[in-house]
Amino acid sequence: MKLNHAHPSRRARALRITGIAAVAAIALAGCSASGDAGDGGDAGGELTFSNWQFLEDGKGPIIWDAVKGYTGPNDNIELTKVEIPFANYADKLSTELGAGGGPDVMVLQDSQFASLVDAGVLEPLDDIADELGDSLNNTNEAGFFQDGQYGFNWERPTYNTVIYNKDIFAELDLEVPTTFEEFLTTAETIKSELGIAGFAGRHQTAEIDGWTLEMANWIYGFGGELSDGKKLTIDKAENVEAVEAFLETFESGVAPIGDDASTFRAKFGQGQVGMLFENSGVATTITSNPDNVVNGENMGAAPLPLANAGSNSQLIIAVNANSDNVEAAKDFVRWVLGEEGQTAIRAGLGASAMATDVEPDAEFLAANPWATQFLEAAKTSKSTLVEGFETESKPIWREVLTAVEDLRVNGGDVKSKLAEVQKSLESELG
Repeated sequence: MKLNHAHPSRRARALRITGIAAVAAIALAGCSASGDAGDGGDAGGELTFSNWQFLEDGKGPIIWDAVKGYTGPNDNIELTKVEIPFANYADKLSTELGAGGGPDVMVLQDSQFASLVDAGVLEPLDDIADELGDSLNNTNEAGFFQDGQYGFNWERPTYNTVIYNKDIFAELDLEVPTTFEEFLTTAETIKSELGIAGFAGRHQTAEIDGWTLEMANWIYGFGGELSDGKKLTIDKAENVEAVEAFLETFESGVAPIGDDASTFRAKFGQGQVGMLFENSGVATTITSNPDNVVNGENMGAAPLPLANAGSNSQLIIAVNANSDNVEAAKDFVRWVLGEEGQTAIRAGLGASAMATDVEPDAEFLAANPWATQFLEAAKTSKSTLVEGFETESKPIWREVLTAVEDLRVNGGDVKSKLAEVQKSLESELG
């Protein structure tokens, strides 16, 4: 679905990005994006490319190897990677871009992408969309915002799946759960029989961006949503049921409290967690790490054990409007979206949906039979952007998750708590 909104003049807009302090903008005002000025194919020099995935074990080196040889149409580009940890990626980029600096090309989550388009710091890419036309699939609609194409699908990792340790399931003679009740019983069995976590997941606002993606699985899985496209629906019955099920899972003791994503994913890879609600990117990272006991053969994947499809993490490749080398940056985006680029990066993106319908390598699919589930799940998964409130999605999710965390720590009535959030957000957003 295209996100169509009234499109104010980019040049007339003041740069405004939520969370950027004026002092930060002043401090960084002298910064500018790297590269030498140029036009079209004549542009040359250093081109900086930012992506937190470069730091991911297994997957990161594969992605960098896929793109590092890019030299531009005239062999005069040196591609340089910018490595920023995921935990502070969004805040660091927003600060740099708001001050007129930042990388030339970047990969963004869709929530930050919408805010940066609204702030006027991303370069319009409508000409690329027109040029490539039918070679691009509908996942690229995620890069169409405020009546313009400001980005394209870099990767759509789908969270719409439960991954599980097939060895554990075989040892305990377990069936893959298809309902929430079956899921919780299965997780409890793993915990009681083996003394390890039956399930793990994010549950703290310290990981707000990642938790948003995971919590959306629960909300969507129970048939909930945070808006109906025109007004917020935070306290609707399905959302209440989803939060209650989430809290019940953690209260049951099957999931570790305090483990962050890197910790419980590492534990899963070492056979110390039975199930995760995870995305295709993480599945690729886990199974491509030779040090893990979980690999392509003994990791299973199935639809969420919930009634409805879950979420996806939409990653978008975009160009810095303040780059000194905009045309060279756009040439790189063209290459990424072309057959050579798509084929090159496919190896690192595993089972995620991409900008074109390039198929995963047959050898990869044979070694990783779990991947087909993610490719299928991508067709029904949903964005975490709150419909009709796209640029306010992050603060909306923050208030919701802050309430869920408070309920997990201190208890309370879920319906009443979500009703408070509904009232607060309605007041804040008008």
